[in-house]
Amino acid sequence: MIDISKQSVKIDCPECKRSISVTIKQVADEALVKCSCGQGIQLQDSNGTNKKEIKDINKSFKDLENTFKKLGR
Repeated sequence: MIDISKQSVKIDCPECKRSISVTIKQVADEALVKCSCGQGIQLQDSNGTNKKEIKDINKSFKDLENTFKKLGR
């Protein structure tokens, strides 16, 4: 099954402007990530929207998987 929280997104370091790859789960968990320049970046999940969407999307994938299983019978 696909787990959307493991997918990566790119953010830019506010200090050096390098692109940094973080997972959607890191954003949802509001993790502190470090750029290669040493700058710490505190990720934010405004109003918990990422956590909710991860749950909703993963549920949709699970429902789709179950539908395919039923079709294969």
